[in-house]
Amino acid sequence: MRPTVRSRRLGAQLRNHREAARLDQTRVAGAIGIKQAHMSSIENGRTKLSTEKLATLVEVLQIPAETAVRMEDLRARAHVPGWWQDYGDILSEPVQALIELEEDASWIRSFDGQVIPGLLQIREYAEQIITASAPHLRVGDIDRYLELRMRRQQYLTKGMRLTAIMSEAAVRQQIGGPALLREQLRHLTRTVGEYDVTVQVVPFTAGAHAALCDQFEIIQWPLETDPEAVYVDGQTSWMVHEGNREVRQYNHAFTSVQSQALPTPDSVELIGDLIKELPT
Repeated sequence: MRPTVRSRRLGAQLRNHREAARLDQTRVAGAIGIKQAHMSSIENGRTKLSTEKLATLVEVLQIPAETAVRMEDLRARAHVPGWWQDYGDILSEPVQALIELEEDASWIRSFDGQVIPGLLQIREYAEQIITASAPHLRVGDIDRYLELRMRRQQYLTKGMRLTAIMSEAAVRQQIGGPALLREQLRHLTRTVGEYDVTVQVVPFTAGAHAALCDQFEIIQWPLETDPEAVYVDGQTSWMVHEGNREVRQYNHAFTSVQSQALPTPDSVELIGDLIKELPT
């Protein structure tokens, strides 16, 4: 069975509780009447869990009641088809994984060196980027990509926290011309005021940092026992990292670039000055 983001999260949570209890897979598997290989498959997110099996694991691992309720919700939704699967014919598997990662996220930290991030783009700005980066797309598919991007932005209206760091180049590049950039920059400042969004700009005067050539998102979920994931976007390839080593590397890169970015009030002031500078 192909693991989903939710089934992997559930498996990782169970593994963390098992390791915290200092129990090996063989012992836990025996306690609930399955083989060690089956337990391994559960922790890797490759096996569907029944309500009864999860309840037994909760008892064996002495998982707190509040955490158990959240686990059951995750189990129930682990293999429910997501709305993004309607776009499966035009999306690569990593991009589908990104949207699935974002679906339940409580906090996303992103860095973009060239353009304003997708979660903060207005439709017209997004259309310019999609058309330029994929000139082979049919008009109908471009419309679907735009629809998809706008739907992703609804996560912000549901309380998701976003910390978006971008280079000064991203807010100065006149994609679509000065009038369109002005509307995009105004949208950025409105979003900071309306939602749980932090925007920081890395000025041209900043030195080198660990995220200099990257574009990525670090995705975090509500439970402390949930491991983080990183989505990396490139010109010709995309990658999702869930290993501890890679996640630590991108956390370091984010901390590095954030240390050189302007604070949010100064970033908003810079964006306001750019709006005034743009020709009418």
